[in-house]
Amino acid sequence: MKVSYIKGNKEYGIKYDWKHIKKRMNKLGIPDDVFNPASCPLEYCKYFVDVSERNIGKTTNWLLLGMIMNDDYGTVIQYVRQRDENITPKYTKDLFNTILEFDYVSKVTNGKYSSVFYKSRRWYYCNTDENGKPIDIAPEHFMFMCSVEKREDLKSGYNAPTGDLIIYDEFINKYYYPNEFCEFSDLTKTIIRGRRAPIIAMLANTINPHSPYYNELMIYDEIQTVRTGESKLITTPKGTKIHYCKIGATIEKRKKNSIINQLFYGFNNPLLASITGDDEYAIKSYQHIPELDEEKKESVETISRLIYIYYNNKYVRLDVVSHSTLGICIYIHWATRTYDDSVILTAEYRYDNRYLYRYGTGNLEKFLKRMIAENRIYYATNDVGCFVENYFNYVKMLKTY
Repeated sequence: MKVSYIKGNKEYGIKYDWKHIKKRMNKLGIPDDVFNPASCPLEYCKYFVDVSERNIGKTTNWLLLGMIMNDDYGTVIQYVRQRDENITPKYTKDLFNTILEFDYVSKVTNGKYSSVFYKSRRWYYCNTDENGKPIDIAPEHFMFMCSVEKREDLKSGYNAPTGDLIIYDEFINKYYYPNEFCEFSDLTKTIIRGRRAPIIAMLANTINPHSPYYNELMIYDEIQTVRTGESKLITTPKGTKIHYCKIGATIEKRKKNSIINQLFYGFNNPLLASITGDDEYAIKSYQHIPELDEEKKESVETISRLIYIYYNNKYVRLDVVSHSTLGICIYIHWATRTYDDSVILTAEYRYDNRYLYRYGTGNLEKFLKRMIAENRIYYATNDVGCFVENYFNYVKMLKTY
């Protein structure tokens, strides 16, 4: 296919015919019960945040889109994971299994190649002999793998002039590196350089509605009203266009899932939600603030309302109380304002002397860790519990990074 450039300037990058690419994608015969990125507004956005339950085909089909881009334009897919270990062969050797099973390599390359070959973090097209050994290996790779963790290793020497599809797979994790979004952005800058053509797909089997990435992308509030099966086009105040899609399974897919769930996962455990597909968020149940038992004449005395946590641009307040039955414990709920005498725990910038890093220091740190260890923390809602747990998981990572 003849390659042209944005505004006729090669430095701006390739001018992709997205209508043609989508047409080729739709001709592959992708099943209707999996996600197809051809449905995304590829012509208008630069970020595509796709979250769903498992087995919806997000990664496979974004790879297919990149393979078509490679066949038409020589695009080299940039496959990104958080940690370097995630892109080692033991974790990625099966990445193309579905693509090989349905003979998509042959379909994309018009029969020139039938399989893929891995070497030194690069994937190549190839054919295989009767023993499955790679032969006729393509001279150029169609995909390169890298990690946010090792971004500095690429900074000076890596050059990807056609690295126009960046796939950050499993971007939502239990733990995050400090300033991870900035580090990911630093990596994309190394790949993109000065081109205007690239697009970035961020994919996740969503297990955390309070991922720091949502706040960093400036879509946290916007996506709260997006329901499963819906999408939203969001423009940041500085003009970056982001397409957020909360992918839902089709009726046919849910019928298949219901049988599997009945056979293997018929347990009353909210943590299985991301596996069963009952909910795209795996939010577990947390200890709720207990109601007072009047017959037992229970009472609660507030000791302190000074302590807050600030995370993802939101506050929760930690009320230290004395419960007549439970003893000293902490009640946590959302907060909308702080005060001059507030003590605010944060893993972010310290704006004034009220803000303390991580758990704070001295007696406060010891007290909080004791309350956590003794399970003496109670939450107004599960959402609050999930938010606070994410904060404490994040500060644990800060300690070890």
